[in-house]
Amino acid sequence: MVYGPPKVGKSVFAYHFLAESVRLNEACVVVTTDYGAEELVRAMSGFNWSIQDALKQGGIQIISMTPVTSSSNREASLKIVSLANPTDLMLSLNEVLSSFAKGNVRFRAIWDSLTPLFIYNPPMLVAKILREFSSKMKKAGSVGVLVTLVQGSIDPQSENIIKASVDNLVNLHPEGKLVVEGMLGTPRMTVAYSVTNTGIEVTKA
Repeated sequence: MVYGPPKVGKSVFAYHFLAESVRLNEACVVVTTDYGAEELVRAMSGFNWSIQDALKQGGIQIISMTPVTSSSNREASLKIVSLANPTDLMLSLNEVLSSFAKGNVRFRAIWDSLTPLFIYNPPMLVAKILREFSSKMKKAGSVGVLVTLVQGSIDPQSENIIKASVDNLVNLHPEGKLVVEGMLGTPRMTVAYSVTNTGIEVTKA
């Protein structure tokens, strides 16, 4: 989980993670709550990352979570599911994972961002869905899972429960500090980072 206050680069971190997936010829399932496929393509192109070929070839599968479900899907998304009923997400993920399994492909998973779900769902349900999401990705053999969260979007106790639902935590600070708070096999560490026209750049603090 990459978390922090607004405008510190959480989504850019996710874009960079996706760009590396494309560079390494890995597939990726992207769950979005703040934007659709067209917006993602535009955001990625701002960093000179092209994902259009991967979208056309099915290497990137997008599930857009919106306030209401829609029967019309004009974007290159796999499916649109409702923020108010996140359990539907699991059904869409089953379709994606089935296609990845048939192709025997390496894949990553991104969920950007958890925050809008709290408008429609209690934190405990979001935590449950997050654990199910992570477990499903691991069992399917994902080589990496990245989830973003806006810090302070829910009460501190609930936020701690959400954080406890993931294995690793990376905190982005407004002053340009990236803090690895919890990562399996890695000690806590702090490095300097910046958002540039080539994505997230990390330097030794």
